Parts: sequence; C-alpha cells; structure tokens
Amino acid sequence: MSKKQFVAKNVEKAIELGLEELGLNQEDVDIKILDQGGLFRKAKVEIIYDGEVVEDKDDEKEVSETKKETLKVEKKQEKEEKKQEKKEHKESEKTKDDIVKICEDFLKGLFEKMLVDAEISHEEKDGNVVFSANGETVNRLIGKRGETMNAIQEILSIVARNAGNRDFKVYFDVENYKARREETLVALAKRTASKAIKIGKPVKLDNMSAYERKIIHTALQDFDGVTTKSEGEEPNRHLVVIPTKE
Repeated sequence: MSKKQFVAKNVEKAIELGLEELGLNQEDVDIKILDQGGLFRKAKVEIIYDGEVVEDKDDEKEVSETKKETLKVEKKQEKEEKKQEKKEHKESEKTKDDIVKICEDFLKGLFEKMLVDAEISHEEKDGNVVFSANGETVNRLIGKRGETMNAIQEILSIVARNAGNRDFKVYFDVENYKARREETLVALAKRTASKAIKIGKPVKLDNMSAYERKIIHTALQDFDGVTTKSEGEEPNRHLVVIPTKE
C-alpha cells in the first residue's frame, strides 16, 4: 500500500487534486482527512492506494508555501486586531469635559434625592475642577463644620475616578463656604495663639478635619511665640497651640 498527502483550500478540492494526480477513482482509494482547513489554513488529506508512491518535491514546496502564507495572514490579522483594540481604547477614553458632565449629573441626582434645589457650576483652578452649589436650600449640603460637604467631595472624587479620571482633582464647595471657613479658622488660630502666649499654657482646639488643621498650622507657621501639633486619632484628632516662651 502507498499513501500520499494533498493540500488545497478545502477537503473536496484536496481529494479532487489527489485523485487527478494519481489517476485513480475515489472508489479505488482510502481517504484520510488530516486537516479540515479553516479561515487561514488549507485542508489536508491523505490518499491511500495500491502501488508505489513517488515523492514529489513540488508537494513539499506547496506545503511550505502554505505555511508561509498562513503565517503571513495570521500576522496581518494580529496587526489589525491590535490596531482595532487601540482604536477602541482611544474611543473609550473620556475627555475632561466628559468627566465634568458625569460629575454634574451625579450631583444633580444626589441633590434631587436630598430634596435640595441647587444650581451647579464649576470652574478650573490650577488644572483642577471645583464644583459649586448655590441656592436657598443648600445649607443642608454643608453639615456641621462642613462634614456633609467634605463627604460629598469624597464621593465626587470616586465618581470622577470611576469615569476614568487620572489627570486632575475635583473639589466641592457650597456658596463659597470654604473661603469663608478659612477666614474664620485663620482668625481663630491667631486668637488661640495670643491666648496661649498670655496664659503660658497649651490651648487645645476642637476636633477638626485634616484640611482644617492644615489651615491652622499654616496660619501660625510665622506666628512668633507658638508652635502647633496634632493629637488624637481620627475622627477625634485635634490641634494644640503651644507657647514656646515661658
């Protein structure tokens, strides 16, 4: 018994090619399908018949050429897939305006649930974005010493990050509360420093957020006669103003 392999674009063509080359009919041979073929490869069959087989160099060359063509097509497909992935990734990236819109929509939905009628605006400061709420009922967005406002800012930062933001920070303010609160804290810092110097003892302030403690620290950096330090654990961390002169 002899056998020989044939390659073509599909099984039927491979069988037809083999029978024609061997000069045989299909009922005179046994056919073994080695590869059904696919989108980027040819089909391969093995024909088993009576008689001697003559090795055909051209057949080996055809197989080699087929492999080369298959690799070429696969590389082209891989290149196209990477190109498409890159394009899809670029299209999925959101611009700064997209992220700002997502944050504004989130705030609108949140205010509706809190029954707060507020106008939302935003402005850029040092490359970051500050969202502001203004209206007759916005005081409930502030909370005690700005706790509610700070919580909304934290959530807003998460919303922006989930939207793909990695380039800028987002802040939340209510009717310029932060600027007014900063003025109040600076005045408090100076009064407390004067008191500490006068009585010659450390003066403890109420619990404050890290943001507010930083304002006090900064305000008293160049204030002669006192130093400051934070004590306690969150959320009960507070600041102490200490006289440096007896």
